[in-house]
Amino acid sequence: MTAGIIAAIVVGVIVLLLSIPLDVSLRLRIGEQPPFGFGLRWFFGLVKKDFAGKKRDGEKKRADLRKAGKKPKVRRGRGVLGLVRFADFLPDIWRLVRGILRRVRIKSLSADLAIGLDDPADTALVVASLWTPILLMFPSHAHAVRLQPSFDDGVVFAGHACMELRLRPIRIVPPIVRFGCSRSGRRLLGGLISGRWRRKS
Repeated sequence: MTAGIIAAIVVGVIVLLLSIPLDVSLRLRIGEQPPFGFGLRWFFGLVKKDFAGKKRDGEKKRADLRKAGKKPKVRRGRGVLGLVRFADFLPDIWRLVRGILRRVRIKSLSADLAIGLDDPADTALVVASLWTPILLMFPSHAHAVRLQPSFDDGVVFAGHACMELRLRPIRIVPPIVRFGCSRSGRRLLGGLISGRWRRKS
């Protein structure tokens, strides 16, 4: 009886914590390093973490090799096989991504971008064609998006954009569980476990 009460309390606390909204901010700054960044805010802002898109260890090693005049090794053997395996997972992965995106709410969106091509007619065509998906995907935030065509400076792509998203982690549990129970999810989980086991041994 006591064990059941403790288990119920633990489950209730977990459900309560997963019901607290998680805010995600995505940032794009074209022309700066690093160009991408994102931040997480949870528990009403008490838990914060910012990621500035630092270089990964592999990228640092390749950069060091180039400075030393050596060519980094390129692995080619698993490329085609990896694509084939990813293609097998693609339908279930797409259902997972679609299920998560349906549970995400856009809090705010702002963008100020300058776009220019060598041909002014191509510039006008590209800017005009970008407005259609923006109006369809973000009808409530399109007023905060500014696309400025540049006709005089050749090829131009500059500016910045920021998007803030909000989700409740408990709402994305069902699509994650469905993916985990699918054939692709079981194969992916089995591959991750076997790969980690090989590295340890």
